[in-house]
Amino acid sequence: MTYRPQFVYPAPPAGFEDEQFHYSFDSTNTPALANSLPAGAYANDIPLLLQSDAPFIARAIKIQLGAAHSTLWFELKTPHGDYIALPYVPISRYAGEGDGAAIAGRLFVPIEEAIYCPSGSSWVLYLYNPTLASVNPPALTLFGCKRRDCRRAA
Repeated sequence: MTYRPQFVYPAPPAGFEDEQFHYSFDSTNTPALANSLPAGAYANDIPLLLQSDAPFIARAIKIQLGAAHSTLWFELKTPHGDYIALPYVPISRYAGEGDGAAIAGRLFVPIEEAIYCPSGSSWVLYLYNPTLASVNPPALTLFGCKRRDCRRAA
C-alpha cells in the first residue's frame, strides 16, 4: 500500500523538486523499539532521526502494529518541539476507529498542515504501557516528500 494524499499539495517553489519519500522506524533501525515494554513502564525520548541530505515534509503517519490491537499509549513530538499527540494517546485509537482492533496499522493518518522538517532533524517518540503485561512497540512510518534544491551552485 502506498500513500496517496487526500488533496493536492501546492507545487514546490521555483528551483526545487519534491521527491516522494518515507521514513520507517522499527526494531531493525531504532534500538529502543527492539524490546518489549514492561507493564506500567515508560520509554521516553526515543529519537526518530531523519537523513541530512534534504529537508523532509511530513504529510502522513502510519503506525504498524505487530498485532491487530495494541494497548500501548504514545506521544509524538515534531522536530519543532510541537506534539502531534499530547497527552499520551492510545495507539489503537490513533491508528483506527473505535478500539482499532479491525483496522489498526492499515491506515495512514494525514497531517492536514504538512510539517516541514529541516535536514538532519529528528522526531521524538514516547511510549507508555498502562497494562499488567509486557507489550511490543509499534513500527512508525512518516510519509511525505524530500524537497530537493535543483538550482545550480553559483
